[in-house]
Amino acid sequence: MKKLYNYISAIVILISISYQTFAQNEFYNNGALVTLLNGSGDATPTLFVSGSVTNNNGIINNNASFLQIESGNFTNTVSSYYYQSTGKEMFSGAVNNTISGTWNGTSANRNQFYNLKINKTGATGENIILNSSVTGNTVNINAAGTLEFTSTHGIIRTQSSSVTSAPYTGDYTNTLYIQNPSASAIIGHSTAIASKTKYIEGKLRRQVNAAAAYFFPIGVVNTGLDGMEAYNLTFNSAPTSKSILGYIRPASVAPSYRNVLSDVGTDPGPGNDPFPNCIGGPDGIYDLYYLDATNDLSHEWMATASDAVGTINYDATFYPGSNLDALGKYYVIPAACGSPYSGKLIRVVAKDGIVGGTRQIGPGNWAPWKHLTTYIWSDFATAGQQAITLGGQTSFSSFRIHGTNLSSSTALPVELISFTITPVNNTYFDLHWQTASELNNAGFYVQRSVDGATFENIGWVAGNGNSTTLQSYTFTDRDVQTDITYYYRLQQVDYDQKVKNTYILSGRLDGNSFNVINIQPNPTFLNPQAIVQAPKDGNLQLDIYDVSGRILKTSYQPVTKGNNQFEIDMDVLAKASYLVRFIFNDEVVTKKIIKY
Repeated sequence: MKKLYNYISAIVILISISYQTFAQNEFYNNGALVTLLNGSGDATPTLFVSGSVTNNNGIINNNASFLQIESGNFTNTVSSYYYQSTGKEMFSGAVNNTISGTWNGTSANRNQFYNLKINKTGATGENIILNSSVTGNTVNINAAGTLEFTSTHGIIRTQSSSVTSAPYTGDYTNTLYIQNPSASAIIGHSTAIASKTKYIEGKLRRQVNAAAAYFFPIGVVNTGLDGMEAYNLTFNSAPTSKSILGYIRPASVAPSYRNVLSDVGTDPGPGNDPFPNCIGGPDGIYDLYYLDATNDLSHEWMATASDAVGTINYDATFYPGSNLDALGKYYVIPAACGSPYSGKLIRVVAKDGIVGGTRQIGPGNWAPWKHLTTYIWSDFATAGQQAITLGGQTSFSSFRIHGTNLSSSTALPVELISFTITPVNNTYFDLHWQTASELNNAGFYVQRSVDGATFENIGWVAGNGNSTTLQSYTFTDRDVQTDITYYYRLQQVDYDQKVKNTYILSGRLDGNSFNVINIQPNPTFLNPQAIVQAPKDGNLQLDIYDVSGRILKTSYQPVTKGNNQFEIDMDVLAKASYLVRFIFNDEVVTKKIIKY
């Protein structure tokens, strides 16, 4: 057995291309300074080691040279010294190699790889194993360096052993960190969907700083799922420099809502027909599809930023293989629904459980009924295409694919399309709602609550039975006071007495203002009744003018906080038109009264 050892720290070894050192087994540096010189070419290494390289608290300086390890491991065990490189490091051959020790350096080109090359040729046993044992558990590649796959195989695994059975956990111990922010810092990796070679089994961190596409060739063991299950982040504008950690793991985030609204096509109406009954394209009325739990992918992708996140905008494209995501299980929107959705799969991406992520619309007035409380998303995957893109994202999180395979899980249209509340003159509330279509609709109970939990009926508005046209409804609630929050909902009742509740609205009148709510009757031949809202207790001054502006009468009326009702004394006044000025704490309201 041949070994090249250096045990004396005072010795300096210079290895150059002119005097190549070839050892059959090991290169062991025990505390000395070793410098590799003059070997930057790819053809011939400056130092070729058939076995392992160990730096035991010495200095190995790869000075723009070429270190090749054939079948052994590279251990960098240092405390006060380091491995330093501005050159190339290559792992070759057809067996596993392990990288261990301290490789988390971020400065001075120390304790990190510079240009790491993977040159594996064997179809089995081709792993580069990251087995770092230091805090941070990272193996770093220099900010000016690259990771290059130069041959047919080479999987970098970021923990000591693969998980060879489901669920193929993504909680890997270590991380490969590409500190170079160039989008081309990884070279020669697999790009084909479900590749079994040349990718990272585990966690990959990439530095990003450009409006460019950054590919994350990550996955699980090549005998599980599809091997590589990659994704790509395309930044639409240059992000503030940051690092993104990417990997795939067993899914833990379910959709926030499984009922999703999307304007897919035109309903023959009335009623809730499934998508196959479409008679045309989108019609401005939202339709429903349901995300089946059986179609939730078993795994989810992670893209997280560990450092400060500035303004970002990116598109994320995911490349699952057919074992993870079989396209045949998704419902295909029929041709009858027309452009642009016919022929597409109801297959969508959720970010952190929200379908559509940043670009999601809602929640809001588009999903009123309790069983439809949801979000809206109308961007489906093309049938027959494995990749799926989620555009316009502005934050990082988990990503998971969902879908449906049942036409019975779809319906068009959603009946109620709006429900709003409007305070009028800080005095009362108008409730307004619209339906796109109605089927056996007897009407609506208007319900109110002061705690948002216990509701009572305060009115009934009859429905239109069966309708395929837009219907509008209004209800006015005048029995309200200031400084109280009121909650409203509708309870829609079918002819068969089935009921559905809408979402809840709330409103509050400002008790800090003075207002004359009503004077009735007007015109009048008696003393009319005035309803006045006061923000606090006090005295109200009433001045009655004729049309020429002459004050005919002044009186004072004590009022309390809230609504007050009293007569306006007009007995001695002739039949004519008058102006009544109400003055309270420097607030003035003028009303016209006609006496006949």
